[in-house]
Amino acid sequence: MIEPYVKLEIDNQVGYIEFFHPDHNAMPSYNLKTLEKTIVEAGKNDAIKVIVLKSGGDRTFCAGASFKEV
Repeated sequence: MIEPYVKLEIDNQVGYIEFFHPDHNAMPSYNLKTLEKTIVEAGKNDAIKVIVLKSGGDRTFCAGASFKEV
């Protein structure tokens, strides 16, 4: 099983932020906080002119908040 992650890669002034959670990218609060922090940091990085969000895996882009936390 692939572990949840948020990662940033920079290529040609584009910051690609990829996120993944095995529950169809349902985003538990700790994943959302990591995603938020990564977006904010990318926005402050002068080497990045455009930010692209993309989902890891081969399923849904993002199912939304995690029902397991509700």
